[in-house]
This record gives sequence, structure tokens and C-alpha cells, in this order.
Amino acid sequence: MENKYYPNLFKKGKIGNVVLKNRIVRNSMGTYLGNPDGSVSSRQIQAYVDAAEGGAGLIFMDNATPVPMTSCGLRADGDEFIAGLSQLADALKMHGAAAGMQLAHPGRDAGFVGSADVIGASPITFEPWYEAGAKLPRELSVDEIHDLVSKFGDAALRCRHAGFDVVEIHGAAGCIPTNFLSPHDNHRTDMYGGSLHNRMRLLIEMVRDMKKKCGPDFPIGVKLSTVDWEPEGITLDETIEVAKALEKEGVAYINVMAGTHATAAMEFLMPNCFNAADCKKIADAVNIPVFVGHNIFTPDEAEELLKNGCGEFVALGRSQLADPHWAIKAKYGQASEIKPCINCLIGCLDRGLLNHTAIHCTVNPGLYKFERETINTTNPRNVVVIGAGPAGCEAALTAANNGHKVTIYEKREFGGAMIEAAKPENKKNIRRLISYYKDHIDAHKNITVINKEATYEEIVAGNYDVCIAATGGVSRKIKAINIDSQMVVNAMDYLGGKKVDGNTVAVIGGGITGAETALELKAEGKKVIIVEMTDHFLAQKSNACQAYSIAISQTDIEIKTGLRLIEVGDHTIVLTDRYGNEQNVACDNVVIAAGFVPDNSIYTKLEEETDMQVFNVGDAKRVRQIFDAVHEGYIAAKLIH
Repeated sequence: MENKYYPNLFKKGKIGNVVLKNRIVRNSMGTYLGNPDGSVSSRQIQAYVDAAEGGAGLIFMDNATPVPMTSCGLRADGDEFIAGLSQLADALKMHGAAAGMQLAHPGRDAGFVGSADVIGASPITFEPWYEAGAKLPRELSVDEIHDLVSKFGDAALRCRHAGFDVVEIHGAAGCIPTNFLSPHDNHRTDMYGGSLHNRMRLLIEMVRDMKKKCGPDFPIGVKLSTVDWEPEGITLDETIEVAKALEKEGVAYINVMAGTHATAAMEFLMPNCFNAADCKKIADAVNIPVFVGHNIFTPDEAEELLKNGCGEFVALGRSQLADPHWAIKAKYGQASEIKPCINCLIGCLDRGLLNHTAIHCTVNPGLYKFERETINTTNPRNVVVIGAGPAGCEAALTAANNGHKVTIYEKREFGGAMIEAAKPENKKNIRRLISYYKDHIDAHKNITVINKEATYEEIVAGNYDVCIAATGGVSRKIKAINIDSQMVVNAMDYLGGKKVDGNTVAVIGGGITGAETALELKAEGKKVIIVEMTDHFLAQKSNACQAYSIAISQTDIEIKTGLRLIEVGDHTIVLTDRYGNEQNVACDNVVIAAGFVPDNSIYTKLEEETDMQVFNVGDAKRVRQIFDAVHEGYIAAKLIH
């Protein structure tokens, strides 16, 4: 029967001879839940069960290496790994999903994920990585290439023996096939370099070896990058030709993404479904299924992509970290129940895969934390939450879902600092998170919302057992002459909708808020100058900082570091360096983006003067990111006693 909510998304599909119950693919995105030696752990099996119960038709989770290496999570380089891999395949199939395994070798990126042997087509890597100290890859000899091809085939056969229905070659994102495909990375003069025909030879030989060993009817897929966002890198036209050649070799499908590990930060600035048009060009060029992927977050987006012929399946990664039950909720018309991915790249990349830790998610603090499952309390408490930002909202919902009675005080509206954070178009998915929290809190029978500022006296008079103080932060005040001038605007006010009328604007502060404020002002056509007190602009190491840095480098925004604002004049500001040297800078407006400080006064007083169980969470504790706020709110609610 046709699904009345998303008929294309929940139509049966086929990958080779494998019938899938719907068109939803859970993309490979390593969990780091396996054992250090690359063998399967019990937590990993539970994660696979959770993914399968979420309702996707075909599920890839961790990828496996065909050589002795544990940096990618799993290993398939020896028969001793078959037994563990079979438990993963069984976990998926016993809970209703087809089981997929991706085989990957990180190639030139191997040093980045901890391998001593860094290999590639040529001793060339992404230049910013090299400048940051990355090891140059060792050029593979022809004999080594043949050996690697054979190892991929052997690993694929082991995966088939383990019970996986589909095996995929990771030929994208900077893995070894892309090192050969990329004209930037591949400067070989033998049969594996030069023309596109030669550069795709490694990938073609991998497919042939796999099909020879696994049998002609066993589905082998390939993941490709449409483009890699690197200078002189892979182009869409070349990817289309590679896809056509792979089809002739009997590949069952093409799974499409964009970029590489080195350029992953660019996803942060990309709109939802940005890869759709390129995926459609590939889909139109071949007669095998294409998985359309990248920045697909809602069932409506996925349905539209299928309807428009951008692919025959949608491949989701981060969306199903934010809510592992994305598919089953969509199937039953519960799209509003899906907790939305906000495309921040913090939990999954910054603090997950790139940090060599078990993968996290900003909006799903319980992800893979099986020891912290929600359990209804046998001792319901009267809980007050002060503030409805990310920490307060997560705390309130978690506590209420556990059976506690919750009262929220919020002096303005749901969202807290997320309201201003969501203004840039690339961060619009935060608006969906705000709506999610508001809708679920409004509908919850255990939650009462009071739209006013909480006072110490009112909280004490409420006879609460527990207080979760999620009062957030306040903008850091700058000591400068005439700082209260009418030409000075706070960044939060600007992001909240206040206009800046001048043509030339000085943004004081070179962190993330300053960067996104500068880009917003630039988009309005203004001349922008960023002033940062330290010697480093966007000093924090994160995907967001990298993305903003690249975006700003492509504009005429001027950056001044090592300078402090000391005076605001008439259409000018005065800056000083650490040695007292002053300089005047002409501008029409000043936007202060100097960061925030915790607002924790009510927490301190409640803790010192009452016997309530009191928690301080989010920016009220220490100013950081939405990730920290959501996770601390969740933990506080779990610790109520």
C-alpha cells in the first residue's frame, strides 16, 4: 500500500537482487564503539540494533579496513573478524533492515586518523594539511596497488560470508580511490596516472576483484564525491564519467556525497540539499540507482528529491544521529516528532570522529549512552527550570519525560541565545530545533511555562525540590571611552533584528559570533572591518571556524588582530596594540561581538541559601556551545533525586 505521507520515500526498492522496504539509506559514519583492535564490541551491536529499529531500509554504520588498521573502526583483513562482523549483520537483519558494509582505506588521510603507513597515488596531499604538519603519503608501487586491490576483494568476500547483503567501496572523501582519481593528488606517469581512464583504473580493478570473488550477483556499490572542493581536484564531469564506467563493470549503485575529509567544514555553510542538482546529473547519466546525499534533514526534503529524480534512494547520516528513529517517525506521519539535526558538525565531527572518540550528537545527548536510558522515576519531584534556551528546554523535557513535574520560567521566548544564533541562513536548522522544543514543551502534560523573569524570592516561595538554572550568559562589556554612543550596536541585537545603517562597520571580536556577524553585514553590502584583541582570528579549532575563515578569505573583509578598542569617536574608533601604539579607523558603526560571560547569580544564591537540589547548566555555568548546553541540561535532569 502506498504511504499516504511520503509515497516515494516508502516505496520498495532494489539494489541488485536485494529488495529494500523503503528508499532510506543510513550512510556509513563510524561510531568508534568498536574494540581497539578493530573487533566488534557489545555496544556496537546495540548501536546497530538501534539503527535498524529506526526504520531505514539499508543501513551502513562503521566502515571496515581491508588491511591491518583500526583507525576507521572495524577490520575485515582476516578471517578472525568474520564472526564479529556477522553479529553486526545479524543485528541489522533481525530488526528489519538490509545490512551494508563499507570498505575503506583512508589513503593520504591515514596519518590524520592515526595510521603510521600513509599511502597515496603520489607524495601529494591537501596543502593546508601539509602546512599544518600532515605527513606526505608514500607513493604506491604497481605491485602494492595489485596487492591492495586483492585485499579489497578478500575483505568484501569476508563481509559476504559474515552475512552482509551489500558491500560498498568508499571511493570518496579523500579515501584511496580519490587519491588516484584527483588530478591534484595523482601525478603518476604509469598506467595509474594521467588520463581519467588511467586515474580510475584502481577503482575499476577493485570492483572487478570484488565481483570475481563475491560472485556476479552480489551487490557491490561505490561512494563517489560529486566534486571534492579542493584546488585542481575532481570535477563533476569526471565523476559522471567514472559513474558510467562503474555501471559497465556491474556496480549495483552509486552513493553520492561531496567534498573530502579535508574540506568537510564547508558543509557547515552549505544549504540543505545542496548536492541535489549534481546528484541528478549523475542519476540522469546512468541506469543504476543513485543515492542522493548531503545535508538532507527532513522527510519533506527527502521526498522532494526523490520526486524530482535526483536519485532513487536518499542517503542520510547526521539526520539519523540526531534522531535514530527518523525513518519510522516519517513513515507514520510524525515528522514533527523528529529531533532535528542543526548541521553544526560539533558532536559528530569536532568532538566525534575528528577527536577519535565515540561519536556524539549535539541535539541527541543520549546517543549510544545505553547506560543512561530514560526510566520513569518512582519518586517524582517538583522541578523548576529557569530559562528556555537549549539547556533549559532539554532539561525540562528530559525531567518531564522521566515523570517529574516541571515549571519553566522564561523572560522572553523559547530558544534563548539560539534565536540570534539562527539568523545566518546556513544556521537556519537551529530554528527547527527551537520549534521542536517549543511544540513538545507546550504539549507536555508535566510542564508548565511561566513567561516572566524568575526571581530568587519567587523560586523559594514555589516550594520546589529541584532547580535547574539555565539562565545563559550576558554580553561581555567593553571598557572604552564613549562605548554607549549611538553608533555602537551589540551583535546579539543586530542578529536579533536591529538595523545597522552605516556603510562601514567595525566588528569588535574575532570569534564565531564576530565572524558570522561580519558575513551578515557583508551580505548587506557593507564594508566590514573585524578587530580582534588577540593575535589570532577564529582561534578555536572547529569546523565552523574553518568554514568561516574560508568564507571570509573570499571577501574583502579586513581583519585586524592584536588590537583593542579604547575609544569610540565621531565616525571613527581608536585602537591600541599591546605596546600602547594607537591607530584611528574610520567607520560609521561599531558592532560589539566580544563574547559572553555567565549569568549565574540566582544559581549561586539558591545553592548557598536553600536545601534544594540545584544544577547550573549551559552558558550559566560556562559560555560554550549548544552542544554543551543540551548535554548538561540532559545530565542534570537525569541526576534528579
